[in-house]
Amino acid sequence: MPSARTNLRWAAAIAATVVVASIVVSLSASAQRPLPTLHEYLPPATGSAGRSDQVVSAPQGKVGALPDAIETAFGRIAAPKAAPPGSGAPLYEARPPASAGADRRTGGDHELHYQMVFDPEVTPFKREVALDRVTDDLRAVQSGAGNARRPVGGAPRPGHELFWGHVQVRLQPGVPVVLPSVAPTSQVLSWHAEPPVPLELWRDEAGNFTVRSTEPGLVDLRFLMDAPTDYFSAPLGVATADDDPDRPTLPPLLQAQAAALWPRIGVSHHTERGAAVARLVEWFRGFSPGEPPPSTGDALADLVLSKKGVCRHRALGFVVMAHSLGISAHFVQNDAHAFAEVWAPGTHGRGAWQRVDLGGGADSLELHGAQGKHLHQPLHADPFPKPEAYLNATARVLVDGAPIGQSWAGAGQIKGAEGMAQSANAGSTGVAGAGAGAGMSTAADQAGRGTAPQSESEARRAWLHQRAQALAAPPVPPGAQGAKPSAARAPCRLTIDAAAPMAWLGEPLALTGRVRCGAVAVGQLPIELWLIDPARPAAGSMLGVVATEASGQFSARFNLPADADPRVYDAVARFAGDHLRAACDSGP
Repeated sequence: MPSARTNLRWAAAIAATVVVASIVVSLSASAQRPLPTLHEYLPPATGSAGRSDQVVSAPQGKVGALPDAIETAFGRIAAPKAAPPGSGAPLYEARPPASAGADRRTGGDHELHYQMVFDPEVTPFKREVALDRVTDDLRAVQSGAGNARRPVGGAPRPGHELFWGHVQVRLQPGVPVVLPSVAPTSQVLSWHAEPPVPLELWRDEAGNFTVRSTEPGLVDLRFLMDAPTDYFSAPLGVATADDDPDRPTLPPLLQAQAAALWPRIGVSHHTERGAAVARLVEWFRGFSPGEPPPSTGDALADLVLSKKGVCRHRALGFVVMAHSLGISAHFVQNDAHAFAEVWAPGTHGRGAWQRVDLGGGADSLELHGAQGKHLHQPLHADPFPKPEAYLNATARVLVDGAPIGQSWAGAGQIKGAEGMAQSANAGSTGVAGAGAGAGMSTAADQAGRGTAPQSESEARRAWLHQRAQALAAPPVPPGAQGAKPSAARAPCRLTIDAAAPMAWLGEPLALTGRVRCGAVAVGQLPIELWLIDPARPAAGSMLGVVATEASGQFSARFNLPADADPRVYDAVARFAGDHLRAACDSGP
């Protein structure tokens, strides 16, 4: 099956072979050629298809009743078992209104503890509180706009993944209690309280979920929630529509202070939205724990320009600067981590909420309640810049007391947790910055940067074995090794055609191909297109994601990385697989 090889040299042409199509890309056409931009974005014509999970054995005639199981990319996952009130699941009860302000405690945290709620588990990114407004004293607060009662029930939505949730809730009549969520646009498709009590579900425009009851008591609450695939990570596009749902503004004095910082960051009101979001992510991912400089009297400038702090400092600064540009963003926090959500343009030119991990700064993160759960990993690679401060941060992660990488008792193991130690720099969000910014450094990561290249023949052999781990997600979806799908996945075959005869760094490259699963052509499958350096297989760079047509064919134009080194690369197309179809790629 042919794949494409991309040869990024100073000046040459594209050649093709039977097994590997070789693309030769020049660094520059002439001395007068404009310098390439640092970040390129997918054209709006390309599309992205998400996972579409399904329920198994849904009860008939009972709106909102729990199904027996769900079919996911990680296999079939049974409904969580009820636990007696007062034991088992994390406890949620009424709490004061949340807010987050600037502080000068910018040194690293010693250790953090995170209670797992979901399966698949979105560690450490469960949403407990989303703050969507910034006050004149530089505090992120919860506006509560649009807070209203929401129905429970409905069928799974296309392009949405399913998540079991399990908490215990201490109720007081009429008092709202936080219900953790996965995404701001999630819906609760079913739930069950034990003992049975009347419950109401409420949600505001920032995606803050709460439950209320007319009766007091402690209840065990199990629920099924969905979330769009592209929320977790998706290729950035160029905005062609102003569909921002909030169009936030800052108080006038704070707006003026933020605008004064735009030149230092490299943004303005004229910066295209996708480029502005990427630049903000790059800036705040460049933070590191440490002592702040002396105060200047301008709290925002001290926060932004010092580039010192942990997750809460990064997320607050990001949200303030995004709001100053009129870009909707949320400061999201839980018991261990703070991160951001931003209204970012997709490859279709319209916006959608996307989770943004900016890093953190703790010595260790301990995860509690991992028994039998599956680790969620995004379908797409992280599309945002990753500065050295983000890539080089490391932290120790423990699961129910045992460090990842050691043998755990079976009861304490997350299914697919090996992906947490493999995906930090390969594109998946993983457990990225809760403890330290970019997650855990691995041998594959080190192979991807700074080591001496192997000979090409040695590299090719190594690449065949390492490619799956070097890409955004393993070819068998994380957790599938320990899961038992309801049926065998259909085998798929993916081919990629030879590329155009010439391409330049920073300029478009046209790629086409097709996929068949069994004897059937399948539409709306997400196909990732990658550049892989055979001498450094872990250093993969995703060009983008394109959805197949009904015929199984795909065609897209992607911008080659303008900052790539001129050398030989393999262009690889891959399908990550789902609960019905096996993973495949176009490699030799």
